[in-house]
Amino acid sequence: MTKTNAGKARWARSRAASLWQQANELDRDRTGSWEGRAGRRRASDRLRTEAARFESIARRIDPGRDDEAA
Repeated sequence: MTKTNAGKARWARSRAASLWQQANELDRDRTGSWEGRAGRRRASDRLRTEAARFESIARRIDPGRDDEAA
């Protein structure tokens, strides 16, 4: 693995973690009307989808990191 690819994988993993955190914060917000809560739930679902996409990018760039985490 090149240093550039390692940096890209690290960036993708940090971006995924950030998106997961944002989705969790939206889920914790229980204020407002049911429409507001439903909108936040849809937004958190989209954020989690994007996070999963970034995680798959990181796995494709640096597949060895998944073995280390296990």
